[in-house]
Amino acid sequence: MSGRDPGRVQRARAISRVAGGLAGGALGVLYAAFILANSNGFLTRSQSVAAVCLTGGGVAGAASLALAAPLLSVDPFLWLERTLDEAPPAQIVAATAGLLVALLIGALVAILLSPLPWGLGVILSVTIAAALIYIGVHAGSRRRDALLSVFGRGAPVEDGGAPPGDGHPVVVDTSVLIDGRIVDVAAAGFLPGRLLLPHVVLEELQQVADSADPVRRAKGRRGLDTVAALQHGDDVVCELVDVRFPGTPPVDSQLVRLARLRSATLMTQDYNLTRLAQVEGIRVLNLNSLANAVKPIMASGEAMSVAIVKKGKEPHQGVGYLEDGTMVVVENGSDHLEETVEVVVSSVLQTAAGRMIFAALAPDARPVRQARPARARVSQR
Repeated sequence: MSGRDPGRVQRARAISRVAGGLAGGALGVLYAAFILANSNGFLTRSQSVAAVCLTGGGVAGAASLALAAPLLSVDPFLWLERTLDEAPPAQIVAATAGLLVALLIGALVAILLSPLPWGLGVILSVTIAAALIYIGVHAGSRRRDALLSVFGRGAPVEDGGAPPGDGHPVVVDTSVLIDGRIVDVAAAGFLPGRLLLPHVVLEELQQVADSADPVRRAKGRRGLDTVAALQHGDDVVCELVDVRFPGTPPVDSQLVRLARLRSATLMTQDYNLTRLAQVEGIRVLNLNSLANAVKPIMASGEAMSVAIVKKGKEPHQGVGYLEDGTMVVVENGSDHLEETVEVVVSSVLQTAAGRMIFAALAPDARPVRQARPARARVSQR
């Protein structure tokens, strides 16, 4: 539901119930009077029986319309408002075009069927028009790209490349924007869908960017720079979504509800949000999982060079890192600190945090070169 005040919605429902009760009471009394008039005097012999019939008809009509009035007035309005707020502009234009075509065809069909006797022409015309409206709006929404291409909106870009994909929606959370790698992933063409950027996430980024802590402030600004890069880039389609769920204050819960509402995938690096989304049945994309999946596979017995930057947990162990951040634990490597040596892979361990490689010094291991001081900074992650 959109960000309307819940109190105003409740007042609108109450007003619709009162109006529906009054209208229903009047219609119930009129219907009861119709029944009395056509009862051939059976119900009108006694004034008390007639009064009971009129009262019962009025009460039944008032109760029925009082209960149904919000479903017939307030709820359709809220649904239409929510749909217009969430739907992309291209989808709204295409659905409107489909509606106009359906109404035109329905009017022509009604003219052809109007001569049918016993009101069959009206019944068939209304039925066919309703079916055509549904088909037209649905087809226009599904084929919006092909429809807009007729008006030049879907033409290829001037440099000859293909336009960015506008497929399955993906809700992006704060941790992904702060990380920043999503820009490179999008530039590589691995995000063909529509990126949904909720306003609650942008507000959270703004709060982090305004923090007194310099580290948090730098993270918030990096997240805002990532948003700007995604919006101004030609690799993905970004959509700002201002949909709020009253009574759901945590940002994580609102992102899960938005993903469910839009039938979207959730992209996050937050463990708790990942677990919550999985419990709710939402598909999750994790950039860390993607990074681990594309790391080079090291086999046992393979030789490589690694810079020993610190000692391991055991006194004889040394620890180094590959270019992609994979930790390498080298047996008997503690005597080669600040050196790059040749090692042989003995085993590879896959953990939840990533991949770890255990290696031993090559038989003829000797220092290749002094390790760069920058490697020591990497080891402090």
